[in-house]
Amino acid sequence: MAYINFDKNKLVNLEYSLSKEILRSNRAGSYASTTIIGCNTRKYHGLLVCPLEQIDGDKHVLLSSFDETVIQHGSEFNLGIHKYAGDTYYPKGHKYVRDFEVEFVAKTTYRVGGVVLTKESLMVGKEEQILLRYTLLDAHSPTTLRFRPFLAFRNFHTLTHANLDANTKAEPVKNGVRIKMYHGYPYLYMQFNKPVDFVPVPDWYYGIEYTEEMKRGYEFREDLFVPGYFELPIEKGESIIFSASLREADPAGLKRKFQNELKNRIPRDSFKNCLRNAAEQFIVRRDKKTEITA
Repeated sequence: MAYINFDKNKLVNLEYSLSKEILRSNRAGSYASTTIIGCNTRKYHGLLVCPLEQIDGDKHVLLSSFDETVIQHGSEFNLGIHKYAGDTYYPKGHKYVRDFEVEFVAKTTYRVGGVVLTKESLMVGKEEQILLRYTLLDAHSPTTLRFRPFLAFRNFHTLTHANLDANTKAEPVKNGVRIKMYHGYPYLYMQFNKPVDFVPVPDWYYGIEYTEEMKRGYEFREDLFVPGYFELPIEKGESIIFSASLREADPAGLKRKFQNELKNRIPRDSFKNCLRNAAEQFIVRRDKKTEITA
């Protein structure tokens, strides 16, 4: 068992699991942060949050979340979770979570019937890039995964709402798409290590709420944009890598890159190593300068 571990009984209890957050940053000044069940509760949460010098030098939430759906025999099981008005959580993907642990990287295990799927998230050390590795540990029939990216493209101190200025068109790149929602922003590249179908179904998801902002007395409700969804089959024992980055990735090298980055991680197998890991989160190297960030 990993040094940091939460089991099903704790994870399905929203009062408990929504109070536990994870933050991973890198030397490029980017970070990923959410709760241990993947439900964002702060405007500062996001899967890829990057400093953008060309806009205001501040950090911006580009990829807010990435919802997974397991499909078998035509039935869909959505693993995502968002909060809406009236204390409504939808979808309720947390009920499929069986385990969350952190040793080298954060790892979530889902169980949907006979399907056992793990997700590992890793911030690349010196680039504005996050890698997610999905591994199908068990399945008794053909399995397909569907992914919906929820995009914000905003300063992390503010919230965004549906508008007519947004560029809602995703452009194809190798094994994925790229999108730039507003003038002045860089492209966000979303790619997989293997060929994937992208179905453009652009839509705004209205009224997503962040409970911690509401408690603080700040604006707490925003709309997020979903350009469509990715879909691909996965075999038992297979691992699939997803990359979100400000630069186009080489899909053929994503598995190797994940493994190489993994080797550089300090295992969280003791209090001392957890402290070392936490301390390193505040060191940023940009433009040949070393900075300590708050």
